Amino acid sequence: MSGLDCIKISVRGIKGYTLERPAYEVKLDQNENPFDLPEELKAEVLEEARKRPWGMYPEFGNEALRRDLAEYAGWMPEGVLAGNGSNEMISALLAVSVEPGDRVLISEPTFTVYRLLGTVMGAEVISVPLRLDLTYDLPALKEALKRHRPKVFFLANPNNPTGCGIDPEDVEELLSCCPGLFVLDEAYYEFSGKTAQPLLLRYDNLIVLRTFSKAFGLAGLRVGYLLAQPDLASEIAKGLIPYNLNFFSQTAARKALSWWPLLKERVEYIKAQRDTLFRELKAIRGVRVRPSEANFLLFETPYNPKRVFRRLAERGVLVRDVSGYPMLSRALRVTVGREEENERFLRALREVLEELRST
Repeated sequence: MSGLDCIKISVRGIKGYTLERPAYEVKLDQNENPFDLPEELKAEVLEEARKRPWGMYPEFGNEALRRDLAEYAGWMPEGVLAGNGSNEMISALLAVSVEPGDRVLISEPTFTVYRLLGTVMGAEVISVPLRLDLTYDLPALKEALKRHRPKVFFLANPNNPTGCGIDPEDVEELLSCCPGLFVLDEAYYEFSGKTAQPLLLRYDNLIVLRTFSKAFGLAGLRVGYLLAQPDLASEIAKGLIPYNLNFFSQTAARKALSWWPLLKERVEYIKAQRDTLFRELKAIRGVRVRPSEANFLLFETPYNPKRVFRRLAERGVLVRDVSGYPMLSRALRVTVGREEENERFLRALREVLEELRST
């Protein structure tokens, strides 16, 4: 038996998470915050790091960060877990819940990590397509929950890469017929303003995921967190690696929370830029752009998206080619950047489309 023969057949049959990364001058491909953290905030983090011995393990269980997160989210510290991005939360909750043959329900196109990690854990991943307008098909989801009775149901609000959202009352309607864990991914919560956090008091199977990678601008430090009822959070914690979040990331996340009033102003700026970018894209001949509640926009052109992607990259503008997702064969996704970045993208896109029309 070779080394590869020891890998699960189901894992060898899927594609891992990948990202095409040509050279760029304007980076609008990963839904990152276009603003770096304030220098004063960085200085506070570095000062804390200098005062602490680096040879010592970080605080076990991220207790101080969990208390701060509980205050920010309006939840109890015992029901908060933190780790290396919300992806680690996804991995941990699947590790402690899914057994071979269990079903995981998703609605595609959506964040690919749900299918990837569900498959790696041995689950049968069942998908309900979005509507043709790329919004959630609530009747179809309710039917799938009743028919397949999944162990875990993932729903992103807003959805990535489409940007569509779902109202809290519709979330509760789905929750009421969900037999397993209902994982609501609120990675873009600060941009949408929609949350099902109040439902945690009434539903012991609800899990809310959030991240510091978007609104807080900490993607490089990998901090995410989970909200659930304390008993459930305690069991999910068993799937986390001990000392899973380093001292530097813990400190930066706590400082970022204390700076939230300023960071929130930046979120409002990005939302205003999103609305402007939406209008500008909508006005370009041949472009179809989808409404979004996040910090990105999904758009389609009449041309091969890989050609559009490459020609934008040749002009130094990097967007995300999402044409490999179900239902998105002509789609690209652009992160909302600063005004000058968005204008650079729009100029490049207009040039590319004019070139393609003339060929």
